[in-house]
Amino acid sequence: MGQERDKRRDMKKVTIRTGLGKVTGTEDNGIRMFRGIPYAVTERFELPKPYPKWDELDATGPEIDCFQFRAYHKESIGRYWFYHSEFRYGQDIPDWKFAESPMTLNVIARADAEKDPVLVFIHGGSFENGNVGEHPYGTSTEYAKRGIVYVSLGYRLNVFGLYKSGNYGLHDMVFGLRWVKEHIADYGGDPDRITIMGQSAGAMAVMDLLYTDILKDVVKSAVMMSGAGNVPDIAGPYTPEESDEKFWSIVRERAGAKTEEEFKAMPDQTIFDAWYATGREIGSVRTQQPGIDGTIIPKMPSKIMKEGTYLDVPIIAGVTSQDYMPYLIYELALNLGKLHAKRGQSPVWGYMFDRTPPGDRFKAFHAADLWYMFGNFDKSWRPFDDDDRRLKDEMADYVANFVKTGDPNGAGLQNWPAICKGNNKFRLFDGEGGGLIGPAQCRVKEWNSFLRDKGPM
Repeated sequence: MGQERDKRRDMKKVTIRTGLGKVTGTEDNGIRMFRGIPYAVTERFELPKPYPKWDELDATGPEIDCFQFRAYHKESIGRYWFYHSEFRYGQDIPDWKFAESPMTLNVIARADAEKDPVLVFIHGGSFENGNVGEHPYGTSTEYAKRGIVYVSLGYRLNVFGLYKSGNYGLHDMVFGLRWVKEHIADYGGDPDRITIMGQSAGAMAVMDLLYTDILKDVVKSAVMMSGAGNVPDIAGPYTPEESDEKFWSIVRERAGAKTEEEFKAMPDQTIFDAWYATGREIGSVRTQQPGIDGTIIPKMPSKIMKEGTYLDVPIIAGVTSQDYMPYLIYELALNLGKLHAKRGQSPVWGYMFDRTPPGDRFKAFHAADLWYMFGNFDKSWRPFDDDDRRLKDEMADYVANFVKTGDPNGAGLQNWPAICKGNNKFRLFDGEGGGLIGPAQCRVKEWNSFLRDKGPM
Protein backbone atom coordinates (compact mmCIF):
# COMPACT_ATOMS: atom_id res chain seq x y z
CA MET A 1 0.00 0.00 0.00
CA GLY A 2 2.89 2.36 0.71
CA GLN A 3 4.34 1.74 -2.74
CA GLU A 4 0.94 2.53 -4.23
CA ARG A 5 0.85 5.92 -2.47
CA ASP A 6 4.36 6.71 -3.66
CA LYS A 7 3.36 5.86 -7.22
CA ARG A 8 0.31 8.11 -6.99
CA ARG A 9 2.50 11.07 -6.02
CA ASP A 10 4.47 10.56 -9.24
CA MET A 11 1.38 10.84 -11.44
CA LYS A 12 1.06 14.02 -13.45
CA LYS A 13 -2.17 15.93 -13.92
CA VAL A 14 -3.68 16.18 -17.37
CA THR A 15 -6.59 18.31 -18.60
CA ILE A 16 -8.74 17.49 -21.61
CA ARG A 17 -11.59 19.35 -23.30
CA THR A 18 -14.96 17.59 -23.47
CA GLY A 19 -18.42 18.53 -24.62
CA LEU A 20 -19.34 19.22 -21.00
CA GLY A 21 -16.27 21.29 -20.11
CA LYS A 22 -12.63 20.80 -19.17
CA VAL A 23 -11.79 17.70 -17.11
CA THR A 24 -8.60 17.26 -15.11
CA GLY A 25 -7.39 13.77 -14.28
CA THR A 26 -4.06 12.01 -13.85
CA GLU A 27 -1.69 10.27 -16.24
CA ASP A 28 0.90 7.61 -15.50
CA ASN A 29 2.84 5.46 -17.98
CA GLY A 30 0.56 6.41 -20.84
CA ILE A 31 -2.67 5.64 -18.96
CA ARG A 32 -5.11 8.39 -18.06
CA MET A 33 -7.46 8.14 -15.12
CA PHE A 34 -10.47 10.37 -14.46
CA ARG A 35 -12.18 9.64 -11.14
CA GLY A 36 -15.52 10.84 -9.85
CA ILE A 37 -17.01 12.31 -13.03
CA PRO A 38 -20.67 13.19 -12.30
CA TYR A 39 -23.06 11.92 -14.96
CA ALA A 40 -26.38 12.77 -13.30
CA VAL A 41 -28.03 14.48 -10.34
CA THR A 42 -31.34 13.82 -8.60
CA GLU A 43 -33.62 14.45 -5.65
CA ARG A 44 -34.70 11.75 -3.22
CA PHE A 45 -36.85 9.04 -4.85
CA GLU A 46 -36.80 10.74 -8.24
CA LEU A 47 -35.34 9.78 -11.61
CA PRO A 48 -31.86 10.99 -12.60
CA LYS A 49 -31.42 14.25 -14.46
CA PRO A 50 -28.45 15.56 -16.49
CA TYR A 51 -25.59 16.99 -14.45
CA PRO A 52 -25.01 20.64 -15.46
CA LYS A 53 -22.07 21.55 -17.64
CA TRP A 54 -18.98 22.87 -15.89
CA ASP A 55 -16.08 25.19 -16.67
CA GLU A 56 -13.46 22.80 -15.29
CA LEU A 57 -13.94 19.59 -13.32
CA ASP A 58 -11.39 18.09 -10.93
CA ALA A 59 -11.60 14.36 -11.69
CA THR A 60 -8.55 13.29 -9.70
CA GLY A 61 -10.87 11.68 -7.12
CA PRO A 62 -12.23 10.56 -4.84
CA GLU A 63 -15.62 9.40 -6.04
CA ILE A 64 -18.94 10.08 -4.30
CA ASP A 65 -20.74 6.99 -2.95
CA CYS A 66 -24.36 6.38 -2.09
CA PHE A 67 -25.38 6.38 1.58
CA GLN A 68 -25.00 2.80 2.82
CA PHE A 69 -24.27 0.75 5.91
CA ARG A 70 -20.74 2.03 6.42
CA ALA A 71 -21.95 5.62 6.10
CA TYR A 72 -23.55 5.22 9.54
CA HIS A 73 -22.17 2.07 11.18
CA LYS A 74 -18.84 0.31 11.63
CA GLU A 75 -18.69 -2.50 9.07
CA SER A 76 -15.38 -4.13 9.99
CA ILE A 77 -17.25 -6.36 12.46
CA GLY A 78 -20.15 -8.77 12.13
CA ARG A 79 -21.21 -10.16 8.77
CA TYR A 80 -19.49 -7.35 6.86
CA TRP A 81 -15.96 -7.91 8.13
CA PHE A 82 -14.70 -10.15 5.33
CA TYR A 83 -15.64 -7.94 2.41
CA HIS A 84 -14.64 -4.81 4.28
CA SER A 85 -11.13 -6.26 4.47
CA GLU A 86 -11.29 -7.57 0.91
CA PHE A 87 -12.54 -4.46 -0.86
CA ARG A 88 -11.64 -1.55 1.41
CA TYR A 89 -8.45 -2.61 3.19
CA GLY A 90 -6.72 0.47 4.60
CA GLN A 91 -9.27 2.80 3.05
CA ASP A 92 -10.14 5.97 4.94
CA ILE A 93 -13.68 7.00 3.97
CA PRO A 94 -14.67 10.51 5.12
CA ASP A 95 -18.31 11.34 5.88
CA TRP A 96 -18.56 13.80 3.00
CA LYS A 97 -17.90 11.01 0.51
CA PHE A 98 -21.53 9.82 0.82
CA ALA A 99 -24.56 11.40 -0.85
CA GLU A 100 -27.97 10.63 -2.33
CA SER A 101 -26.73 11.62 -5.78
CA PRO A 102 -23.80 9.19 -6.07
CA MET A 103 -23.98 9.10 -9.84
CA THR A 104 -20.29 9.35 -10.62
CA LEU A 105 -18.05 7.23 -12.78
CA ASN A 106 -14.38 6.55 -13.37
CA VAL A 107 -12.88 6.55 -16.86
CA ILE A 108 -9.51 4.90 -17.49
CA ALA A 109 -8.01 4.94 -20.97
CA ARG A 110 -4.81 5.08 -22.99
CA ALA A 111 -3.45 8.61 -23.39
CA ASP A 112 -3.63 8.14 -27.17
CA ALA A 113 -6.94 6.25 -27.21
CA GLU A 114 -9.01 6.80 -30.33
CA LYS A 115 -12.27 4.90 -30.88
CA ASP A 116 -11.19 2.21 -28.43
CA PRO A 117 -14.01 -0.19 -27.47
CA VAL A 118 -15.60 0.46 -24.08
CA LEU A 119 -16.17 -1.74 -21.02
CA VAL A 120 -18.60 -0.42 -18.38
CA PHE A 121 -18.53 -2.17 -14.99
CA ILE A 122 -21.46 -2.28 -12.53
CA HIS A 123 -20.34 -3.16 -9.00
CA GLY A 124 -22.06 -5.60 -6.67
CA GLY A 125 -22.98 -5.41 -3.00
CA SER A 126 -26.49 -6.92 -2.74
CA PHE A 127 -27.94 -3.63 -4.02
CA GLU A 128 -27.12 -2.39 -0.51
CA ASN A 129 -23.43 -1.51 -0.47
CA GLY A 130 -20.45 -0.96 -2.73
CA ASN A 131 -18.92 1.90 -4.64
CA VAL A 132 -17.41 2.89 -7.93
CA GLY A 133 -13.82 2.96 -6.68
CA GLU A 134 -13.37 -0.20 -4.60
CA HIS A 135 -9.97 -1.87 -4.61
CA PRO A 136 -10.40 -4.83 -6.99
CA TYR A 137 -11.87 -2.89 -9.91
CA GLY A 138 -12.23 0.84 -9.23
CA THR A 139 -8.90 2.00 -10.64
CA SER A 140 -7.87 -1.00 -12.72
CA THR A 141 -5.65 -0.26 -15.72
CA GLU A 142 -5.65 -3.81 -17.17
CA TYR A 143 -8.15 -3.05 -19.90
CA ALA A 144 -6.71 0.33 -20.84
CA LYS A 145 -3.40 -1.49 -21.40
CA ARG A 146 -5.26 -3.78 -23.78
CA GLY A 147 -6.71 -0.91 -25.83
CA ILE A 148 -10.07 -0.60 -24.09
CA VAL A 149 -11.66 2.40 -22.37
CA TYR A 150 -12.72 1.16 -18.93
CA VAL A 151 -15.58 2.77 -17.01
CA SER A 152 -16.67 1.98 -13.44
CA LEU A 153 -20.21 3.23 -12.85
CA GLY A 154 -21.82 4.23 -9.53
CA TYR A 155 -25.54 4.20 -8.75
CA ARG A 156 -28.07 4.58 -5.91
CA LEU A 157 -28.33 1.73 -3.40
CA ASN A 158 -30.61 0.24 -0.72
CA VAL A 159 -33.72 2.25 0.19
CA PHE A 160 -32.51 5.20 -1.89
CA GLY A 161 -32.39 3.01 -5.01
CA LEU A 162 -35.24 0.60 -4.33
CA TYR A 163 -38.08 2.51 -2.70
CA LYS A 164 -41.51 1.26 -3.83
CA SER A 165 -40.14 -0.58 -6.88
CA GLY A 166 -38.93 2.70 -8.32
CA ASN A 167 -35.75 0.92 -9.44
CA TYR A 168 -33.89 4.20 -9.12
CA GLY A 169 -30.53 2.42 -9.12
CA LEU A 170 -31.36 0.71 -12.43
CA HIS A 171 -32.53 4.02 -13.89
CA ASP A 172 -29.17 5.49 -12.83
CA MET A 173 -27.38 2.73 -14.74
CA VAL A 174 -29.44 3.32 -17.87
CA PHE A 175 -28.82 7.06 -17.62
CA GLY A 176 -25.12 6.46 -17.03
CA LEU A 177 -24.80 4.10 -19.99
CA ARG A 178 -26.48 6.64 -22.23
CA TRP A 179 -24.07 9.25 -20.87
CA VAL A 180 -21.20 6.95 -21.87
CA LYS A 181 -22.73 6.52 -25.32
CA GLU A 182 -22.92 10.31 -25.75
CA HIS A 183 -19.64 11.42 -24.15
CA ILE A 184 -17.12 8.56 -24.17
CA ALA A 185 -15.61 9.72 -27.48
CA ASP A 186 -14.17 12.67 -25.53
CA TYR A 187 -12.04 10.12 -23.65
CA GLY A 188 -11.03 8.10 -26.72
CA GLY A 189 -13.85 5.55 -26.61
CA ASP A 190 -16.00 4.17 -29.41
CA PRO A 191 -19.67 4.85 -28.58
CA ASP A 192 -20.74 2.10 -30.96
CA ARG A 193 -18.83 -0.65 -29.11
CA ILE A 194 -19.97 -0.70 -25.49
CA THR A 195 -19.93 -3.86 -23.34
CA ILE A 196 -21.64 -3.86 -19.96
CA MET A 197 -20.18 -5.99 -17.17
CA GLY A 198 -21.39 -6.70 -13.62
CA GLN A 199 -20.57 -8.87 -10.64
CA SER A 200 -23.01 -10.34 -8.08
CA ALA A 201 -25.81 -7.78 -7.69
CA GLY A 202 -24.12 -5.92 -10.53
CA ALA A 203 -24.53 -9.01 -12.73
CA MET A 204 -28.16 -9.32 -11.67
CA ALA A 205 -28.59 -5.66 -12.59
CA VAL A 206 -27.10 -6.34 -16.02
CA MET A 207 -29.65 -9.13 -16.47
CA ASP A 208 -32.39 -6.73 -15.38
CA LEU A 209 -31.22 -4.19 -17.96
CA LEU A 210 -31.54 -6.79 -20.71
CA TYR A 211 -35.22 -7.55 -19.96
CA THR A 212 -36.30 -4.87 -22.46
CA ASP A 213 -34.74 -3.16 -25.46
CA ILE A 214 -34.16 0.01 -23.42
CA LEU A 215 -30.43 -0.26 -24.19
CA LYS A 216 -30.77 -1.69 -27.69
CA ASP A 217 -28.73 1.07 -29.32
CA VAL A 218 -26.21 1.28 -26.46
CA VAL A 219 -25.03 -2.15 -25.29
CA LYS A 220 -23.48 -4.62 -27.73
CA SER A 221 -22.46 -7.43 -25.35
CA ALA A 222 -22.52 -8.36 -21.66
CA VAL A 223 -20.38 -10.06 -19.00
CA MET A 224 -22.09 -11.38 -15.87
CA MET A 225 -20.00 -12.63 -12.94
CA SER A 226 -21.95 -14.66 -10.35
CA GLY A 227 -25.39 -13.46 -11.33
CA ALA A 228 -26.33 -14.44 -14.90
CA GLY A 229 -29.66 -15.91 -15.84
CA ASN A 230 -33.19 -15.41 -14.63
CA VAL A 231 -33.68 -15.81 -10.88
CA PRO A 232 -36.77 -18.01 -10.34
CA ASP A 233 -39.87 -15.95 -9.54
CA ILE A 234 -40.30 -17.73 -6.22
CA ALA A 235 -36.84 -16.52 -5.13
CA GLY A 236 -37.05 -13.08 -6.67
CA PRO A 237 -38.38 -9.71 -5.60
CA TYR A 238 -41.36 -9.76 -7.93
CA THR A 239 -44.03 -9.57 -5.23
CA PRO A 240 -47.69 -8.49 -5.58
CA GLU A 241 -48.28 -4.76 -5.22
CA GLU A 242 -50.23 -5.13 -1.95
CA SER A 243 -47.38 -7.10 -0.35
CA ASP A 244 -44.87 -4.55 -1.61
CA GLU A 245 -46.83 -1.63 -0.15
CA LYS A 246 -47.23 -3.41 3.18
CA PHE A 247 -43.47 -3.63 3.53
CA TRP A 248 -42.92 0.04 2.73
CA SER A 249 -45.71 1.16 5.06
CA ILE A 250 -43.90 -0.63 7.89
CA VAL A 251 -40.65 1.12 6.93
CA ARG A 252 -42.35 4.53 7.02
CA GLU A 253 -44.04 3.74 10.34
CA ARG A 254 -40.74 2.64 11.88
CA ALA A 255 -39.17 5.90 10.73
CA GLY A 256 -41.94 7.84 12.44
CA ALA A 257 -43.49 9.22 9.26
CA LYS A 258 -47.27 9.51 8.85
CA THR A 259 -47.17 10.26 5.13
CA GLU A 260 -44.92 9.60 2.16
CA GLU A 261 -44.11 13.29 1.95
CA GLU A 262 -42.99 13.29 5.58
CA PHE A 263 -40.91 10.16 5.02
CA LYS A 264 -39.27 11.66 1.95
CA ALA A 265 -38.18 14.72 3.93
CA MET A 266 -36.62 12.81 6.84
CA PRO A 267 -32.84 12.66 7.55
CA ASP A 268 -31.02 10.07 5.44
CA GLN A 269 -29.94 7.95 8.40
CA THR A 270 -33.49 7.78 9.77
CA ILE A 271 -34.71 6.48 6.41
CA PHE A 272 -31.83 4.03 6.04
CA ASP A 273 -32.10 2.62 9.57
CA ALA A 274 -35.86 2.11 9.26
CA TRP A 275 -35.42 0.28 5.95
CA TYR A 276 -32.49 -1.79 7.23
CA ALA A 277 -34.20 -2.87 10.47
CA THR A 278 -37.49 -3.71 8.73
CA GLY A 279 -35.76 -5.78 6.08
CA ARG A 280 -33.88 -7.83 8.67
CA GLU A 281 -37.01 -8.31 10.74
CA ILE A 282 -39.34 -9.32 7.94
CA GLY A 283 -36.73 -10.83 5.64
CA SER A 284 -38.41 -9.44 2.53
CA VAL A 285 -36.51 -9.74 -0.74
CA ARG A 286 -37.88 -6.27 -1.43
CA THR A 287 -35.08 -4.98 0.80
CA GLN A 288 -32.38 -6.13 -1.58
CA GLN A 289 -33.45 -6.30 -5.22
CA PRO A 290 -35.26 -4.30 -7.90
CA GLY A 291 -38.86 -5.20 -8.75
CA ILE A 292 -41.34 -4.91 -11.59
CA ASP A 293 -41.70 -1.26 -12.56
CA GLY A 294 -43.33 -1.53 -15.98
CA THR A 295 -40.37 0.16 -17.67
CA ILE A 296 -37.01 -1.51 -17.08
CA ILE A 297 -38.53 -4.72 -15.70
CA PRO A 298 -41.94 -4.73 -17.42
CA LYS A 299 -43.28 -8.04 -16.05
CA MET A 300 -42.25 -11.32 -14.48
CA PRO A 301 -38.75 -12.20 -15.76
CA SER A 302 -39.84 -15.82 -16.26
CA LYS A 303 -42.39 -14.62 -18.82
CA ILE A 304 -39.82 -12.40 -20.50
CA MET A 305 -37.37 -15.28 -20.78
CA LYS A 306 -40.08 -17.66 -22.04
CA GLU A 307 -41.20 -15.17 -24.68
CA GLY A 308 -37.63 -14.33 -25.67
CA THR A 309 -38.38 -10.61 -25.68
CA TYR A 310 -35.21 -9.60 -23.83
CA LEU A 311 -32.23 -7.89 -25.49
CA ASP A 312 -30.24 -10.55 -27.35
CA VAL A 313 -26.49 -9.91 -27.10
CA PRO A 314 -23.38 -12.12 -26.77
CA ILE A 315 -22.75 -13.01 -23.11
CA ILE A 316 -19.99 -14.31 -20.85
CA ALA A 317 -21.49 -15.86 -17.71
CA GLY A 318 -19.14 -16.84 -14.90
CA VAL A 319 -19.30 -18.45 -11.44
CA THR A 320 -16.82 -19.32 -8.71
CA SER A 321 -16.54 -22.77 -7.15
CA GLN A 322 -17.25 -21.43 -3.65
CA ASP A 323 -19.83 -18.92 -4.81
CA TYR A 324 -22.81 -17.51 -2.97
CA MET A 325 -25.62 -20.09 -3.44
CA PRO A 326 -23.24 -21.85 -5.85
CA TYR A 327 -25.61 -24.59 -6.96
CA LEU A 328 -28.21 -22.01 -8.06
CA ILE A 329 -25.86 -19.52 -9.70
CA TYR A 330 -24.17 -22.21 -11.77
CA GLU A 331 -27.44 -23.72 -13.00
CA LEU A 332 -28.78 -20.29 -13.96
CA ALA A 333 -25.69 -19.53 -16.03
CA LEU A 334 -25.71 -22.95 -17.71
CA ASN A 335 -29.43 -22.76 -18.48
CA LEU A 336 -29.03 -19.29 -19.98
CA GLY A 337 -26.44 -20.70 -22.38
CA LYS A 338 -28.65 -23.68 -23.26
CA LEU A 339 -31.63 -21.39 -23.87
CA HIS A 340 -29.67 -19.17 -26.24
CA ALA A 341 -28.31 -22.21 -28.11
CA LYS A 342 -31.77 -23.78 -28.43
CA ARG A 343 -33.24 -20.59 -29.86
CA GLY A 344 -30.31 -19.78 -32.11
CA GLN A 345 -29.66 -16.55 -30.21
CA SER A 346 -26.32 -14.84 -29.55
CA PRO A 347 -23.69 -17.16 -28.04
CA VAL A 348 -23.10 -17.56 -24.31
CA TRP A 349 -19.68 -18.55 -22.95
CA GLY A 350 -19.52 -19.95 -19.41
CA TYR A 351 -16.58 -20.02 -16.99
CA MET A 352 -15.86 -21.62 -13.63
CA PHE A 353 -13.30 -19.84 -11.43
CA ASP A 354 -11.56 -22.34 -9.13
CA ARG A 355 -8.40 -20.60 -7.94
CA THR A 356 -7.69 -20.25 -4.22
CA PRO A 357 -6.39 -16.70 -3.64
CA PRO A 358 -3.39 -16.66 -1.28
CA GLY A 359 -3.57 -15.29 2.23
CA ASP A 360 -6.34 -17.04 4.16
CA ARG A 361 -8.33 -20.29 4.43
CA PHE A 362 -11.05 -19.41 1.93
CA LYS A 363 -11.02 -20.92 -1.53
CA ALA A 364 -12.68 -19.49 -4.66
CA PHE A 365 -15.13 -17.40 -2.65
CA HIS A 366 -17.85 -15.16 -4.05
CA ALA A 367 -16.04 -12.21 -5.73
CA ALA A 368 -12.59 -13.85 -5.68
CA ASP A 369 -12.53 -13.67 -9.48
CA LEU A 370 -12.72 -9.86 -9.35
CA TRP A 371 -9.04 -9.62 -8.43
CA TYR A 372 -8.08 -11.73 -11.44
CA MET A 373 -10.52 -10.23 -13.89
CA PHE A 374 -9.24 -6.72 -13.14
CA GLY A 375 -5.70 -7.42 -11.90
CA ASN A 376 -5.58 -4.63 -9.34
CA PHE A 377 -3.24 -6.72 -7.18
CA ASP A 378 -1.32 -3.76 -5.76
CA LYS A 379 -4.51 -2.70 -3.92
CA SER A 380 -4.79 -6.02 -2.09
CA TRP A 381 -3.20 -7.30 1.12
CA ARG A 382 -3.00 -10.78 -0.45
CA PRO A 383 0.47 -12.08 -1.50
CA PHE A 384 -0.34 -12.87 -5.13
CA ASP A 385 2.38 -14.80 -6.98
CA ASP A 386 3.45 -15.34 -10.60
CA ASP A 387 0.83 -18.07 -11.15
CA ASP A 388 -1.84 -15.63 -10.02
CA ARG A 389 -0.50 -13.02 -12.42
CA ARG A 390 -0.52 -15.45 -15.33
CA LEU A 391 -4.14 -16.35 -14.59
CA LYS A 392 -4.99 -12.66 -14.32
CA ASP A 393 -3.52 -12.03 -17.76
CA GLU A 394 -5.38 -14.99 -19.25
CA MET A 395 -8.77 -13.88 -17.90
CA ALA A 396 -8.29 -10.23 -18.86
CA ASP A 397 -7.18 -11.28 -22.37
CA TYR A 398 -10.34 -13.29 -22.89
CA VAL A 399 -12.55 -10.41 -21.75
CA ALA A 400 -10.59 -7.88 -23.82
CA ASN A 401 -11.10 -10.02 -26.93
CA PHE A 402 -14.80 -10.26 -26.12
CA VAL A 403 -15.15 -6.49 -25.74
CA LYS A 404 -13.36 -5.92 -29.03
CA THR A 405 -15.00 -8.61 -31.17
CA GLY A 406 -17.94 -10.19 -29.33
CA ASP A 407 -15.93 -13.42 -28.99
CA PRO A 408 -13.44 -14.14 -26.14
CA ASN A 409 -11.19 -16.36 -28.27
CA GLY A 410 -7.90 -15.09 -29.66
CA ALA A 411 -4.28 -15.88 -30.43
CA GLY A 412 -2.32 -17.53 -27.62
CA LEU A 413 -5.42 -18.58 -25.64
CA GLN A 414 -6.99 -22.01 -25.22
CA ASN A 415 -10.13 -22.46 -27.31
CA TRP A 416 -13.23 -21.48 -25.37
CA PRO A 417 -16.35 -22.88 -27.06
CA ALA A 418 -19.74 -21.28 -26.48
CA ILE A 419 -22.58 -23.31 -24.98
CA CYS A 420 -24.29 -25.18 -27.82
CA LYS A 421 -26.01 -28.46 -28.62
CA GLY A 422 -22.67 -30.27 -28.65
CA ASN A 423 -21.05 -28.43 -25.72
CA ASN A 424 -22.20 -27.72 -22.18
CA LYS A 425 -18.74 -27.20 -20.72
CA PHE A 426 -17.38 -24.06 -19.08
CA ARG A 427 -13.86 -22.65 -19.32
CA LEU A 428 -12.00 -23.54 -16.11
CA PHE A 429 -9.88 -20.77 -14.58
CA ASP A 430 -7.76 -22.43 -11.90
CA GLY A 431 -4.20 -21.29 -12.64
CA GLU A 432 -3.20 -24.91 -13.17
CA GLY A 433 -3.74 -25.46 -16.86
CA GLY A 434 -7.44 -24.73 -17.08
CA GLY A 435 -9.20 -26.60 -19.83
CA LEU A 436 -12.93 -27.25 -19.98
CA ILE A 437 -15.13 -28.53 -17.18
CA GLY A 438 -18.48 -30.27 -17.58
CA PRO A 439 -21.66 -30.03 -15.48
CA ALA A 440 -20.92 -33.11 -13.35
CA GLN A 441 -17.53 -31.77 -12.23
CA CYS A 442 -18.93 -28.26 -11.73
CA ARG A 443 -21.76 -29.55 -9.57
CA VAL A 444 -19.38 -31.56 -7.40
CA LYS A 445 -17.25 -28.47 -6.81
CA GLU A 446 -20.28 -26.30 -6.09
CA TRP A 447 -21.95 -28.74 -3.74
CA ASN A 448 -18.72 -29.46 -1.87
CA SER A 449 -18.28 -25.73 -1.37
CA PHE A 450 -21.83 -25.22 -0.19
CA LEU A 451 -21.99 -28.22 2.15
CA ARG A 452 -18.38 -28.68 3.28
CA ASP A 453 -15.95 -25.88 2.49
CA LYS A 454 -18.17 -22.97 3.65
CA GLY A 455 -17.09 -19.69 2.11
CA PRO A 456 -17.20 -16.31 3.83
CA MET A 457 -20.82 -15.74 2.77
